[in-house]
Formats: sequence, C-alpha cells, structure tokens
Amino acid sequence: MKKQFLKAGWPVCSLLVVGWLGIFSVQSHAQCVPPPPCIALSTIVDNPVPPGCKGPGDGPFKILVILDESSSVGTSAPQVRLAVSNFADKLEELTDAPGKLEMGLIEFNNDAFNALPPNFLYDVESPGFVENVTNHMNSGYNPSSCTNYEAALNKAMEFPRVDLIFFITDGQPQTGNIDPSAWSAIANSLKSAPRKTYIFAIGIGADICNNHLKNLSGPHQLNVDASFAEGADWTLEDFSSLSDGLVDLANSLFDTKAPVITCPLPIKQGNDPGKCGKIVSYVTTATDECENMSLVCTPPPGSFFNVGPTIVTCTATDKAGNTASCTFKITILDLEAPKITCPAGKLISCEESSLPANTGTATATDNCGVGGISHKDVRIDGSCENEFTLQRSWTAADVHGNITTCMQIISVEDKKPPVISCPANATVTCDISVGKTGSATATDNCDTDLSITHRDIPISGDCDWFCITERHWTATDNCGNTSKCVQVITKDVTPLIEEALASGPLVWGQTAATVTLPAGKGNCVVKWLPYAGVTPTALKFDDAVAGADCRLMSNPLDPVTGQIMNPLLGEAMKLKILVRLNPDLGKTKLSAIPCDMHFIVRQALAPNPDVNELLRVTDLTLGNVNVSLLVPEHTKHLLDVLKCVNKGRSVCKP
Repeated sequence: MKKQFLKAGWPVCSLLVVGWLGIFSVQSHAQCVPPPPCIALSTIVDNPVPPGCKGPGDGPFKILVILDESSSVGTSAPQVRLAVSNFADKLEELTDAPGKLEMGLIEFNNDAFNALPPNFLYDVESPGFVENVTNHMNSGYNPSSCTNYEAALNKAMEFPRVDLIFFITDGQPQTGNIDPSAWSAIANSLKSAPRKTYIFAIGIGADICNNHLKNLSGPHQLNVDASFAEGADWTLEDFSSLSDGLVDLANSLFDTKAPVITCPLPIKQGNDPGKCGKIVSYVTTATDECENMSLVCTPPPGSFFNVGPTIVTCTATDKAGNTASCTFKITILDLEAPKITCPAGKLISCEESSLPANTGTATATDNCGVGGISHKDVRIDGSCENEFTLQRSWTAADVHGNITTCMQIISVEDKKPPVISCPANATVTCDISVGKTGSATATDNCDTDLSITHRDIPISGDCDWFCITERHWTATDNCGNTSKCVQVITKDVTPLIEEALASGPLVWGQTAATVTLPAGKGNCVVKWLPYAGVTPTALKFDDAVAGADCRLMSNPLDPVTGQIMNPLLGEAMKLKILVRLNPDLGKTKLSAIPCDMHFIVRQALAPNPDVNELLRVTDLTLGNVNVSLLVPEHTKHLLDVLKCVNKGRSVCKP
C-alpha cells in the first residue's frame, strides 16, 4: 500500500523536500564491523532551503540517487532497482525538453562504484536513459559487501553541483571511516554553501540510530515529531512501497497548477493633504502549493496614486512559472478645495477704474491645479451717486470642480472738488448780468452734470454810479464737493455821463452860485454821488467848475470819500443828467409822477409843471445864497420832490 509523503495541509510541491513515512521491519544485514554510536546532533548541519517545485520543462534540475547495493538491499535488489527505474521513467515522462532535468546514479557497498554517468549527471531526455539506469543497477549488487557511507558521500562530492540527493540505504556504516563525525562532515559540506545540496535520506527497514540517517538530513522524522519548518526529512520505508513512493515523488517535482490570488474590493479614498493623489496601501492574498511564490502588483502597495481611477494588476507567479492575475480599481477623489488669497481691500476715487487691473486680483493654489479664478460684484450705494461699496466675491475653482471663495471690499469715494474757472474780471457801464460779464465753467472727476451758481457781494461804491462787485462762483458735484472762484466786476457809468455832456456842459444853480460839469469830467460825478450829507442848502457864492481834482471850490465834499455833502445838489445833479440822457423825462408832467408835493413847492412852480420846470425851480433855489436863511423849509420840501422823481431811476434806466 502506498504511503503518505506529506503532512496534512502541506502543498503538493513540498513533496520534493520531504521524506517518506513509515516504520518497517528490521532486515538482517551482515555486519562487517560494529556500527558506530549515534553522534551528538550539534555536529549536524541543517539542510539548506528545500529545492522547491519545478514546472514542466523547467530546469535544469539536478538529482543524484545514491543507492546502497549491499546486504539486504542487495537481497531485495529487484524491488529497489524497480523503484529507481520507475522513478527515472516517470521523470522522463514528465520532462518535455532536453537539458531541463538531469539525474545521476551512484551505487555503493564497500566502495562507491558504478557512477552513472561517470562523475556527472545524465540528461533525463537523453536516448536510452531509463535503460541505462536499469542496466547499470543490475550489475552492481554484491551480497557479501559492507556499507561504506564515506565512499558514497565522497563520490557525490565529485559532482560539480547537485540540487537534491536521494540517499537510499538499509545498512549501517561498517567500512571505510565509520566514525560518524568523519562522514557526517562530508554530508555537512554538501549541505553548506556554496553547494547547498538538499539530502533526502530514505532508510529501508533499519534502526534509525544505527544507520545514522539523522546525521545525513536532520534530527526529526517527518509526520512523527517535526514540522516542515524544522527542516527534517529522513524517514523509513519498506521495499514494497518504495516504488510507488518514488513515482509520487517524481510527480511532485513538477508544478502545473497556478496560484490562487484574491484582489481586494475596489478602493475609493480622498487625496492626501496638499497632494493630487494619495499613498495607498492594500493587501492582495495569494496561495500556491509550492513555496517561493512571488506576488507582484502594479502599482505596488504603498504607491502614490494620482487623483482619478487607476487599475491595479496583481500577478502571483510560483517557482514553476505558473501565474494567476486579478485586477481591481483604486479611485482617488480630489476632496481638497483650492487655497485662495484675496487682494487687500482698497479705497479708490470715483474716477479710478474698479477693474481688477487697478484694484488687484485674487491668487490661488491647489493640490491638483487651479482651473480658473472669477469674481462677482455686489454694489452697495452710499450717500451720493458716486460713492458706493463693491463687495467683490472671488471664486477659485480647481480642475476637479472644488471651489473656494473670499471677499474683497472696494470702497469708492468722491472727495475731489470740481475744477472751476471764473470768467475774466469785467468793467461795464450798466449791465452786470452773467450774459454780459460771462459765466464760470467747471469740470469734475466723476460728475458730468455740475451745478454752477453765483452770488454777488458788493465791495465798494454805489452801483447807480460806480461800484465794485465780487461775483462768487460755486461749482458743486452730486456728492456735495464744491469749488469756488471770484470774478471782480466794476460798474462805472462815467461813459453815460460823458454821453450826457456831449451836447454841452451841465450847470446847476444860477448867477454867481453855480456848479459846472464840463465834458470829460463825467468821472467826477461818480466820485461825488451818491451824496453824503443830509441837509439841503444853496450853493456857495462862487462858480465852481469841475477840474482835474474834481473839487467844487467852496462847496463842501466829504474829506474821506470825496462825495458832495449837499443832498439838494446831489438830487438835482442826478435828475438833470437823467433828463439830458432822456429828454422825454424832462417833458413828463409832475402830475404823472405819483409824488406828494408840499404847497410851498407847488406855489413856486408854474401851473401844470413838468420835470424841466422842477429843475428850473431847483436851480433858482441852489443859486439863492440866502435860501437857507429865508426859506429853509422850502429846500427840504423841494428835496423830497426830487427824491420822489429820481426814485427808481438811474443813468442806466433814466
């Protein structure tokens, strides 16, 4: 019955490096010398790593069979030889190309002899391989010989390289150097570097201690007290099961079954902070009946996976070259939004551009790349049209659609006043209107519809005759900013007075009490008038003619201003100039002018008097040097009538 070669759960390929099990009956053996004692296990070198499985056609794999041809093995030679022949035949059947598997045979008893081929291994695919092995074994049996481990192991040392040695014996070292330390040293050399030959000892019906198989392979017997990890592989076998066991072993040298691989489920994770991807670790499992299987994943665990889907391919390859693959997807999501930096808030004047070229642009960075930066404004009106606030919301989007926003505040103000330009200063005779003297103009940084106003401020003089007026112009924009300028307007009616004098001098009074205003002295009138005094009197007894200094001889003038002091002369002077400029005024009946007239004045006038009659009476009064003494009330009432006639009239509107 065929024996079990492996412990439960071991991969089939491990049959290469384990031994057969079983306890067999002890066979009789002629002893040449007493067997050596067992030696301490501390002097034994453990087997190297087992050779492992081989795939069909893989190699070259080198096997050396060392066969004991003495004593009881020799007696049972047909069975042992048949087992070895069957082993060789199975190897030839399983290999598919020359040079992939090589085998040699050493027969030994008293000495190692009949090595096949001589000192090297024979290609299993060579013609006649099985026949050569069979014929070779049939010629080597010597029933009277003794067992020589030393010779057999020394012969094995002559082979350049051997992966696996099957040492088959039923005997005990009885000749040669039987000191176990001597021949076990040879076995240790085979197992040690650089050879690293794995020795598989097969004992046939012999005492384990006496045949010293432990000194060849290791201290443990498989399936009894050891595990594969401890490296023990010696066993005992009987003749009847040897053939089937070696055939099973030959089968176990070749691995045709692919590994079993399991990929993880799809993985979906977010990116590592600041990275456009993530380092991902994962676990792929694979099992195989042979040891030394490799598992390669592309990309490997712990790789950096870019954002997006990546197909991972994992392939398990056993030592025989059988492969199995699986794939799964790793998807990395970009969960990191861009980092955006808004430009600083800015205060600008209303005429400045609020576009980002002037107010600044946001910047952004992203782990995977910025797709774009945009902005949107919300306007909040201020207190006036050109003052407002822009809330500018900046948005940065990355290439995967993540967005980040920030807010920039842009304040727009209108604090600059308009730029105003006054018309030139002007000197006019009568008309001081804007149409005559000109209008101010203004421009503004923001407002195109400015309000331009003016206000006249009299500075000096009486504008019926001569005055200086400051016209204060003001330009105001729609935010209330203002600018001002001043235009100086001089009103001088001298040209009109000269026009009145063009037809001859004007004389007031009579006889030796007169005031004469010749042509070219119209400027004196604007110095005299308006008068400064309040008491009407007659003229002084002299004929005063206006000269270069505009003096009126003894008729008094204000010492500071030069104005005449006599109101009666002043009103008479004005009225006579008005009549000269407007002769129709002189012909106007006093009854047509709504003035109250004292009877004293009326008695002095001719019936139904006109303005010229009033002037005649006035000249008589001014020329009467005694008027102030004789009829003072008369002068006062006459002054009232003159004032009433002159009221509302001017040389510009006589």
